[in-house]
Amino acid sequence: MSAPPLLGPPRVRFGVDPSAPIGGAWYPYTLQLADELPGLLAAARSEIGDVTGMDVNWTSFRRIPGLDSPDSPMTPPLITLTAGGVDVTLLVIPPRTASSLAAILLRQASNTVAPDSQLHSLEFRRGERILELAARSLASPKS
Repeated sequence: MSAPPLLGPPRVRFGVDPSAPIGGAWYPYTLQLADELPGLLAAARSEIGDVTGMDVNWTSFRRIPGLDSPDSPMTPPLITLTAGGVDVTLLVIPPRTASSLAAILLRQASNTVAPDSQLHSLEFRRGERILELAARSLASPKS
């Protein structure tokens, strides 16, 4: 079995406050998350240390449409990485999501200031709504 093709650097951003409800975002290139996980973990190591655990809130990532789809789930996909006793939850942006929305979500989730021209765009507001849904899902009691 050959190694998966190199797609590029991991598209992940961590926020300045890892204790924030959503501490960043990851935008994988493909639905083959297992192939991209080593890149995510390497990026995480430089930001939060060695990852000792992870938890996801979905059962089949392949079935999740883009976050800009009318069929997008009410609870956006999240992955929580544990490193050094700290949990950092990342929004996972499905690769089917339009790159324009994904770029905005990467900035918003990492608390990186967006260009002024985007602050009032439909995509920017959509990104805010997605992150609000994600944070709300973390605040609700688990069954």
